[in-house]
Amino acid sequence: MELRHLRYFVAVAEELNFTRAAERLHTSQPSLSSQIKDLESCIGAPLLIRNNRQVSLTRAGEVFLLQAINILELSEQAKQLARKAMEEERVRLIIGFVPCAEVNILPDVLPQLRLRLPASSIELVSIITTHQEDKLLKGEIDVGFMRHPINSNQLNFQVVYREPLVVVMPVNHPLSKETLLEPHHLDGENFISTDPAHSGALHQMVTAYLAQNHSQPIVVQAATNILVTMNLVGMGLGLSIVPRYVCHFQSSNVVFRPLPASAPQIELLMAWHRENSSPALAQMIDLVEEQAEL
Repeated sequence: MELRHLRYFVAVAEELNFTRAAERLHTSQPSLSSQIKDLESCIGAPLLIRNNRQVSLTRAGEVFLLQAINILELSEQAKQLARKAMEEERVRLIIGFVPCAEVNILPDVLPQLRLRLPASSIELVSIITTHQEDKLLKGEIDVGFMRHPINSNQLNFQVVYREPLVVVMPVNHPLSKETLLEPHHLDGENFISTDPAHSGALHQMVTAYLAQNHSQPIVVQAATNILVTMNLVGMGLGLSIVPRYVCHFQSSNVVFRPLPASAPQIELLMAWHRENSSPALAQMIDLVEEQAEL
């Protein structure tokens, strides 16, 4: 006796019609009849009463129907549980990142991670710094590449990349003739700042650096992400100070100029929940530590 015999019998018992049952099962009526006869032979009792007008269940058929339905339901449940177990065993890693990591960390690390974990499911999610800490605490991401600050003592983190800040300006701006810009060059200039609710440490770092050097640009707008900053600068609304990785997004509308070596560098952090024991996370941390440029 096989599960298909049970499925065929249940279909006939529910339809009480061989033609409709055959259509439901996408098989021929002669084949269906043959399967039912094989089942009855295996059981050693007739399950159906057949005549030219109708089909009905014998007493044995009524008893067998209940058990057949139960067996089919259990077999489906077993199949679903097995699939669920397989999915749970599959290595899964969700990575949150800011654009700096997309440029400087992930291109080197991800190919090696996939070689180490070929059956893994790796998901990349672009998330601003100020949202990553909450998602790490809730378990919505396994690892985050973000800026300072990190406030929770439930998270471990380490610096994985440092880079200087640069000035971005419209291509035809008078200061574009300079090869290096001092803070005083920006004094009185229209300036695109970064929104502190979206940029993490960048806004505070730039503001403090300019204030320490007695430079007061005129803030005309706060941008919520780096692409908005680039677009606003490219439209001629002002200058801005951005991490050096933004040079990878250079367009014909803007140019970049370095600041003095004394200017601060901004750090990229890798953070994860201290109780996350995922093997995939451990592999990720190892690979990033190997690749880190400090």
